[in-house]
Amino acid sequence: MVFDWGSFQLGTHMRFTENGPWIPDELLRARDEGRVVFFCGAGVSRARAGLVDFFGLADAVIKELGAAADSNAKKLLEKAKEIGEELDVTGLISADRVFSLLEREFTTPDIQSAVAKSLKPASDVDRTAHDVLLRLARTPEDKTQLVTTNFDRLFESDPSTIQTYLPPRLPQLSRGDALNGIVYLHGRVDIEYQHAEADGFVLSSADFGHAYLTEGWATEFFREIVRKYVVVFVGYSADDPPVHYLLEGLRRSPDSLNRLYSFQSDGSVEDTARWRHKGVHPIAYARADGHPALWDTLDEWALRAEDAERWQRNVRLYCQICGW
Repeated sequence: MVFDWGSFQLGTHMRFTENGPWIPDELLRARDEGRVVFFCGAGVSRARAGLVDFFGLADAVIKELGAAADSNAKKLLEKAKEIGEELDVTGLISADRVFSLLEREFTTPDIQSAVAKSLKPASDVDRTAHDVLLRLARTPEDKTQLVTTNFDRLFESDPSTIQTYLPPRLPQLSRGDALNGIVYLHGRVDIEYQHAEADGFVLSSADFGHAYLTEGWATEFFREIVRKYVVVFVGYSADDPPVHYLLEGLRRSPDSLNRLYSFQSDGSVEDTARWRHKGVHPIAYARADGHPALWDTLDEWALRAEDAERWQRNVRLYCQICGW
């Protein structure tokens, strides 16, 4: 436990660690009241488990499939990397377009099998990032309120104890269904990491189009979430395809929305502006390898969430020891 008590609490924000982000009191209260849903992206599985992000996944799948040197998908991915490095910007070319091109060269089952194999974690994988989010996502009524656009199964240390949902059969909140479990919004790998389960993955632009536009089950689910809960994005950038599609769907129905938050590494003006433009309040933290400012903060927040009185006693004791 590390505190800078002089900056520990200020007005309507709280800071759990010396270099951590300031978390709004309204968000802390909402979580204490069971009104928060955590949306978890690729950054969660990359942080400590070492899995790839969406672009890294596309790269791994291209190699797994053995795409030819003149493959359009391969050339687009290389161009996206080149532009990103040259201009220091992201999101000019989205990974779902790479998967769309792959669908012209390979069968959907082959692509989805390559995705599953590319995500298989090591036997000694570090799941602590997933564990802390599961702790935060557990309400005082012992419900789990967590949504992920990741395909891996790292949130499931013991699958029998937590309900899981796969698309398009998601909780219908408008009809009174309870949100209690892990929602795999874009699909999930099978337990052997060989194939996709149920209706497959949401990968390509066409897949996103079905989920968010033509069939719209993902958009409808997210609209109901933001009507009833406060959403916190963890492990995303503002330019990630899942964020783009989720928030674009809200632009057509902005009524009765709770506030949306996102933890963002590096509080640059550009990154902050991109989140705010999408209607999301960014909570910035210092950029560093492994994102310790974020994960140390979430660890402390989880301790507070599980037993606020004990956490406050520990804080007071720590301050007395330090002579504060």
